[in-house]
Amino acid sequence: MRLRTTLLLGLLTGCATTASSTKTEAPAGAPAETAQSQPAASTEASSASSGTPAGKPDLKALVSRELTPLSKQQVSAPDGSFTGEVEATGAPTFQEQQGVLVMSVPLGTRSPMSCFVYSQPLDAGDALYRLVQMAGQRTDIQLVRTTDVRLIGDSPAVFAEVQYLVDMPQGKAAGQAKMMVHTSDQVPLVCSHDELGYMESFKRIASGLAGSLKSAAEKPAAPRYFEFSLIRVQGHPVGFEKRVMRDAAGGSRLTEVEASFFLPRTAKELMVMDTLSTELSDKDGKLVARDYARATNGELDIQMSLEQVKGREYHYEGKHSGKDVNGNFTAPADLATETSTARLVRERFLSGKDKELTLHVYSPSANPAAPVQQVYRQTAAGSRELAVEMGETKGTLTVDAQGMQEKLVMPLGKMEMVQERISVSGAL
Repeated sequence: MRLRTTLLLGLLTGCATTASSTKTEAPAGAPAETAQSQPAASTEASSASSGTPAGKPDLKALVSRELTPLSKQQVSAPDGSFTGEVEATGAPTFQEQQGVLVMSVPLGTRSPMSCFVYSQPLDAGDALYRLVQMAGQRTDIQLVRTTDVRLIGDSPAVFAEVQYLVDMPQGKAAGQAKMMVHTSDQVPLVCSHDELGYMESFKRIASGLAGSLKSAAEKPAAPRYFEFSLIRVQGHPVGFEKRVMRDAAGGSRLTEVEASFFLPRTAKELMVMDTLSTELSDKDGKLVARDYARATNGELDIQMSLEQVKGREYHYEGKHSGKDVNGNFTAPADLATETSTARLVRERFLSGKDKELTLHVYSPSANPAAPVQQVYRQTAAGSRELAVEMGETKGTLTVDAQGMQEKLVMPLGKMEMVQERISVSGAL
């Protein structure tokens, strides 16, 4: 297993190379590289940070403008690897830069929407972090935030904006870059639009494009079970978790969990984290192997593998916080898996047999060299709401009839983090 880390190669239209707005509008359909030459902060909003001088357009009006729906234009990769459609005022154009296919989508505004199609999977947090870093290389960032997290097709999409100031001949000018990262396994996509306003229009147009793209490659078989959860802090979207279960040989089960978090450190800075884990359980739900990787701000800080030696004896090895670790341990009980945990919760809690359940789980982020305890307690007889704790971490969990998590509420300092399932299909 490897974490989905792919560099964005400095191709962000909205930040690394910014739109020319001091001259004439870029020709519709012009390649992003040739249509961009100066900072995108429009002279329409020049000196906007210190108020709007007489005769200058209103910054608030510029930020609030939107586009009515545009006609659909067909999209087809030059090599035939994918097709789709997108709202645009003219046919999108393509060029290849450093092995990445760049699509320029004319919107009838000063700047086109630029999209980058990758041949390798993307990590949502890593991709967004690099976009923001590139924005800060040429601008003075004033605000960075995620604006939406949603499921498009069967893959997460993360939307964000960067508000910034940039030096212009006329003085300070305000700019706004909108971004989308869609972590599709078949057509990984990053889109950006660097121009004041059009926030909801960008979401609509980028979402429509991402949802329409169809790869020429054969689509994988549908999983046995699929779920997608949205993570919010104080109601604001800050992450997601995607879980997929597939049947494997001999009645075993393979579970993959992909998660990303985008937590604000300050108004101008995000802390991002990507995790990816795969778990193989046997036909009885016992853990056979587990791989886990975590990257923080694009840097891999945990990469561990666990493999069953015999019975409850396991071998672990990998890197944790920059150190090589390896060894063996014998678990005090069968190590919990996704399927066995759901079964135990269903059979022992939802049936009313038990009010408390202690499990042993392998969580490399908590302890790479030994299992840790996870305790569940039923809050009321017959209730699907459970109190859960693992070490110092505590929360309130709501499960469905299969014993799978529907909602998790956890304190985060003085705030509250809520992870809530918004899509589910299949059965355990």
